[in-house]
Amino acid sequence: MKKIKFILFIITLLTFQKINSQTLKTQNLPKYDKQWYHFGFTLGLMNTNLKIDFQDFSTANKIYSSSSPGFNVGIICDLKLSKNLNVRVIPSLTFTQRDVYIQMTNEDQIMKSVENSNLDVPILFKYRSIRYQNVRPFLLIGPRFTYDMASKKDVDDINLFKLNNIDYGLEFGFGLDIYLPYFKLAPEIKYFYGFNNLLEDNNNDLIISNIEALYSRTILFSLTFE
Repeated sequence: MKKIKFILFIITLLTFQKINSQTLKTQNLPKYDKQWYHFGFTLGLMNTNLKIDFQDFSTANKIYSSSSPGFNVGIICDLKLSKNLNVRVIPSLTFTQRDVYIQMTNEDQIMKSVENSNLDVPILFKYRSIRYQNVRPFLLIGPRFTYDMASKKDVDDINLFKLNNIDYGLEFGFGLDIYLPYFKLAPEIKYFYGFNNLLEDNNNDLIISNIEALYSRTILFSLTFE
């Protein structure tokens, strides 16, 4: 009986190895990378923050920005430049919020926030490694331009600080192309480093008058479908 069980175990193991090897040799979408261009869409979640530069650092520990969640949806336009290099334009809509907390002398805390509805246009160079079976790691880097379609730079609400509606900076990250039978899925992690000072000169609020500049910092996790 033990011999029969051992033989059945060996047969099962060999069968599993054979099926597994056949599965690994099955390459999904074998002609996909031969296309010169293709389209897709992306969905993402993000944490956005503001880097604060101060005029007087004596109050720096009393003013800070915390990360705020948001989401992103966009269209992918991808052009193949060479075997391993693509360039892609991804016009996207981003919805998020910027928060700044001010610690008052009487231990009360004030939060000033601005909700953003942004049109983002990153132009990213995508460097891809050699494809192994149905996966292919890649790196991303390139400029990103942002226009805030819901800018509140002209409002006078005491709970709001005024931000420039134009931003630009560098976006970079990495991901993994996963070739499925009918489409390509890619999880990505990207970081946006803003260069433009978002703080409007017409901020007259004495509470934030010590702030010299505000810069965008964003971490984005997204899934692309192509």
